[in-house]
Amino acid sequence: MMKTAAQQQTEEEVEAAPKDEKEVVPAFGTLKWLHYWSQFEGQLPSPIDVSITGSMVYLCPELKWYNFDVYPHKIKLTNTGYTLLLGAKWKTERPYLEGGCFMERHVISQMHFHWGADMTEGSDHTVDKRRYPGEMQVLFFRSEYMTQQEALHHSDGVVVVCYMIKYGVNPDVRLARIIEGFSRIQEAKTNTRIGPYPMSQIMPMFYEDYFLYWGNLTTARGESHTVRWLVPRITLFASFEQMKEFRKLWDPWDEPNRGNFRPLQERGERHVWFINPHWNQYNSTLPIPRVPEPSISELSPEYKKNMWMLPKQNEYMIIAMEEEQNKENEKNAE
Repeated sequence: MMKTAAQQQTEEEVEAAPKDEKEVVPAFGTLKWLHYWSQFEGQLPSPIDVSITGSMVYLCPELKWYNFDVYPHKIKLTNTGYTLLLGAKWKTERPYLEGGCFMERHVISQMHFHWGADMTEGSDHTVDKRRYPGEMQVLFFRSEYMTQQEALHHSDGVVVVCYMIKYGVNPDVRLARIIEGFSRIQEAKTNTRIGPYPMSQIMPMFYEDYFLYWGNLTTARGESHTVRWLVPRITLFASFEQMKEFRKLWDPWDEPNRGNFRPLQERGERHVWFINPHWNQYNSTLPIPRVPEPSISELSPEYKKNMWMLPKQNEYMIIAMEEEQNKENEKNAE
């Protein structure tokens, strides 16, 4: 029996239709497996509570910090009326992160702060159900996207490193470098210059012991973007007087900004990974160190090949490298 044209066309369409391909889930233990969950958990709200309890231990390579000892050309401090924003510019290569939970290079973009009306509140995230007086959030974006704005449109574009600010009897010298400029930016929509200081003198560095989860970041325009949130166990600290300085900054209505932290969101069924645990795990945050931790930043290969790119403040690096080279030459000559 001859097939009708309609029957023949239907069969041809069925044969030509693409077959459903089974989704391939990356292997557990790989970086791709961490990134796989962004499509399911990237739009879940933030901030959340993080804790060793209920988190999943996950092993990654060591996190590498490059160029955080290099002095920027300038640092600008801005009171936006809603938060305190710190931005820096380098004449050549910016500081960046590689390794760890990163599959690509992420360069530093900016840092901003959250605080509350008193010492019992202020941090965006909570740790072990506890809210701290403040939180410093540092944004990094994937270098291939060139700008933070472009990176926000990609699920793998932006990472936010969130440092809890604990109460400390003594002032934190790192925060003191920033607070020095507050008297010049009390009014909203004003800015000033500080330093400059290398980022290693402002933000603690770590290569292990941090929490990671996927969640959204809502901009001032109401746009929602998928980002990775990192909460290290290492923290900043602030004295009572230092936190008072944040509350003296004015909001857009010329009133003291008593707080800008966001309401806590439900964790839900999302993953919270505990990356490379190492130190005592009695608490989810580490104790305040008695002495400042030494820098673990390295010079990038680009700087090592072109030492002339280093600013004048980093001349000590050139001298140290020349001395090391001379010792190596003498050793080879023996």
